[in-house]
Amino acid sequence: MPISFVVYQMRSAMEHDLVVSLYTDTNDPDAFCSGYIEQVNAKHVLLSALTPWGHRDGWLLWRVGDVQQVYTGDEEETRLELLARLYGEDRAPLLPRPASPDADLLRWALDWARREQRTVSLLTAGETYTGRIKLRDDLRVTMEAFDFFGRPQRQPAVMPLRDVESVSIGTEYERMYDFLSASQDKIDLPQAWWNKEPT
Repeated sequence: MPISFVVYQMRSAMEHDLVVSLYTDTNDPDAFCSGYIEQVNAKHVLLSALTPWGHRDGWLLWRVGDVQQVYTGDEEETRLELLARLYGEDRAPLLPRPASPDADLLRWALDWARREQRTVSLLTAGETYTGRIKLRDDLRVTMEAFDFFGRPQRQPAVMPLRDVESVSIGTEYERMYDFLSASQDKIDLPQAWWNKEPT
């Protein structure tokens, strides 16, 4: 089966170590992320993300079918590439490549996050869950999710794997939750918030 043009573009950018911008909604000019393609196959792409100011900001895993346009070589990508070089941003990969180039990158990333106890965010059509992966089987993923203040929720979040549209790892968002979670004994919330059940 021939690969899609989007996959071809992303593979080419990865081979040439070029910054790309991936767009998921052609009607929304802000619905994009930029960075270096770390891995890509017919189902998923793993992007080593850059902030608009050229700093590393974790990794994003997207479904290839959600990527509608790939841009590289325009002013935006060229400037980001220049900024990343000037800042000397580290380009260490997230983790070793899977043994097979056709490995399921979603399962691979979730299993790695569970083993390493890394905080991740899972985006579905209607919700974003942030926390730590506790279990992953062939059909669903179970997460110990955090509430707004970084407290573990009483009930785990369980969702079908097919509903997970994207995964983010090590971005500023996840680092904020790591900080809140590690600082629970130092947080002085009003009593009403401490008594409120995590949601």
